[in-house]
Amino acid sequence: MALPAHPQSLDTDWGGLRQQVLASVEAHQEHLITFLRALIQARSLTGQEGAAAAVCAAKLRELSLDVDAWEIDGAQLRSHPAANPSRFSYAGRPNVVGRYKGAAGGGGRSLLLNGHVDVVSPEPLDAWTRDPWGGEVKDNRLYGRGAMDMKGGIACMIIALESVLAAGIRPAGDVLVECVIEEEEGVGNGTLGSLLRGYTADACIVTEGTHLQVQPAMRGALRWKITVPGSAAHGTEKWKGADAIEKGIIVWQALRHFEDAMSAIHTHPLYAGYPISIPVAPDMFQAGVWRGMVPPECVIEGYLETLPGQSTAYWEDALRAYLRQVAASDPWLSTHPPRLDITERYEAYEESLTDPFVALMQQIASDVTGEAATLNGLNGGCDAYIRHVYGNSPTVIFGPSGGGAHGADEYVSVDQLRDATRAMALAIVRWCGVA
Repeated sequence: MALPAHPQSLDTDWGGLRQQVLASVEAHQEHLITFLRALIQARSLTGQEGAAAAVCAAKLRELSLDVDAWEIDGAQLRSHPAANPSRFSYAGRPNVVGRYKGAAGGGGRSLLLNGHVDVVSPEPLDAWTRDPWGGEVKDNRLYGRGAMDMKGGIACMIIALESVLAAGIRPAGDVLVECVIEEEEGVGNGTLGSLLRGYTADACIVTEGTHLQVQPAMRGALRWKITVPGSAAHGTEKWKGADAIEKGIIVWQALRHFEDAMSAIHTHPLYAGYPISIPVAPDMFQAGVWRGMVPPECVIEGYLETLPGQSTAYWEDALRAYLRQVAASDPWLSTHPPRLDITERYEAYEESLTDPFVALMQQIASDVTGEAATLNGLNGGCDAYIRHVYGNSPTVIFGPSGGGAHGADEYVSVDQLRDATRAMALAIVRWCGVA
């Protein structure tokens, strides 16, 4: 695979530069582990990211970068079509961006590395065998909430830049390190806030855990809420009412049929390895007001995960049409149809597989792992679409993995941390050039 053209070729001494970079990454392994442990110990549930943001800002200042830490302007954010609803105030939970300014006259391309500092709750705590906020290292695994999703990626991208600079290498183009809030809820809001502040680049790596696979695509999604009406009655005279649980189960079962039908119709080559093409995932089912009462309403919530190629508007229309068909076949629902509300959305995207940055990341991943790079799509959503769709940057998702994300005993592989850092450091030098 040919390397992307660069204004200043590195081919003449790439072997020497590569060895400098890899040696420096190896020398910074302890920094990588120490920094990631500090990040995990900074508890940062969505809405409470201030402590983790401070850890990132302090590290970036230690590297003598230009550091910008600011609280998102909620009104400005909500005026953008990509903004998702948020339950939280933006006070006390800043975004943080560190910028290395490319060496004067270097003529290099810019690169932005992105990660989110917020994590999901570790509950139930009794399911963990290790402290979720401890950052314990054992048997080549570093444990803790956010270790894989995705503080491991943040640690890799920051230590990658530290390793490059410590090796005495000065990138010709700007390198931006973006540590954002609010991805686990309100997907994209933190990165959108950074984009609205003016941070863009010629290419972007979103450092979510991918098992070192190169992912130039991601799913889109609709978060939906379906309200199924019933009619209340005393339980001893249930025939006088309409049981919303019973009607909710009809809708719940129909969603599985919708998943099967859509998965049979819609496919994508980057998602051929996943068993379900269009996942429809109910995750909340609520009904009941008082014991002894036929429930007057049932609420089902969940996600519809999409593929690149169709907008979320297309999928919303398809789901609405399907629910109308389901309602028409039931005597009660035909006159009391379920109500569909979309509460969150993010767009699918795919980068051209011939894009120079995608090609470069494939080559670097192969270099680091010693194997042919796996190319597929992210089986879920993240902030990458903001950078691709609205920031107009070629965007690849690439980072270290382990196991237990959003579950108990979450961990990231120490070996993958090392290899991801090596790859990101090489990407900085290869993409941005050297002055």
